[in-house]
Amino acid sequence: MTTAAPAPTVFTPAAAARGTVVVLVGRGENPGVYARLGKRLAFDGYTVVVPHADATDAEVTAALAEGEGARVLLGSDSGALRAWSIAARGSDTGHAPDALVLAALPLGDGDVPADQEAEIAARTACPVHRQVLDADPDFHWGELTGDLPEHPETLPDLPTLVLHGEADPVAPVEAVRALTPDVAVVRDGVHDVLNDQFHRIVAARVITFLEGVAKGAGFVETAGPEVTRSRRAAPLHVSARLDYALRAIAELIVDDAGPVRCEHIARTREIPLNSLVNIMIQLRRAGLVTSRRGCEGGYQLARDAAEVTLADVVRATEGAIATVPAGAPWGDLERTVREYLEERSVLELTTGSNHG
Repeated sequence: MTTAAPAPTVFTPAAAARGTVVVLVGRGENPGVYARLGKRLAFDGYTVVVPHADATDAEVTAALAEGEGARVLLGSDSGALRAWSIAARGSDTGHAPDALVLAALPLGDGDVPADQEAEIAARTACPVHRQVLDADPDFHWGELTGDLPEHPETLPDLPTLVLHGEADPVAPVEAVRALTPDVAVVRDGVHDVLNDQFHRIVAARVITFLEGVAKGAGFVETAGPEVTRSRRAAPLHVSARLDYALRAIAELIVDDAGPVRCEHIARTREIPLNSLVNIMIQLRRAGLVTSRRGCEGGYQLARDAAEVTLADVVRATEGAIATVPAGAPWGDLERTVREYLEERSVLELTTGSNHG
């Protein structure tokens, strides 16, 4: 008979959640190790769920699916490898998290701590966290030599923050830099970078990343000329969300040299940035756009614009082409609208005027 893993540890914000972060622990660790990080992220408005080390991948995926707002998977050490694999499988099945945080990826061959004193020195230089580990009866020493889970060869096509200690003796940073040059390396940091002596700047970097993914927060670029657009009444109502999505896609078609940042799209196409962030997440979940680092890194179309129909965008943002009463003539109307949208690609968004 299989024994279920203990319930996850949850840290909740005082007000409505801005997003959900599911944390996967590393070798020897348990959810209590991440109390400081969990409280910090919860203080900034994020629900933090830390499953037990024995939780199944299905339980981790369920915790993500049940989360509010932007859903982010964070892992440290072996938990980072596991988070990477879960996110990659989710990308293949359409159930990926909205973003990924990978800390202390154990990719290279490092030093093996000879004893508990050497292990704690390799893990953290933070005196408070050292005391936490020393006093934790559920912490398992000597597991940094344990087997590591398999992982994909490349990072998934998701906004991803990679964190690593510059002086990590367990997993040297060079192997992580070989995977991706985009690594936030903490000066003098050792292995448990989330709980090391500079945990405050690491938490701040995580929060900055979360805000970019969840709310589109970032520093303002130099403003260009103000663009005005006339507003015309129309007998057919189109939601602001759909209108913004179509404008955003039009900008991706026009500015196709590479990923386009949300700030540029919002300014050029007159879209509220907070609305745009959530819309881009919907478009990515539907497979219409891709991004490595969310709004901060920019978005681009996932496939040729000629292959994306207006109906695809409507379904991604609205869930259905139209909601009409049953029976004639409404069924005919829904069918006519659906056929119209399915016959037209998003390339038509770029004809006529420069700014939809």
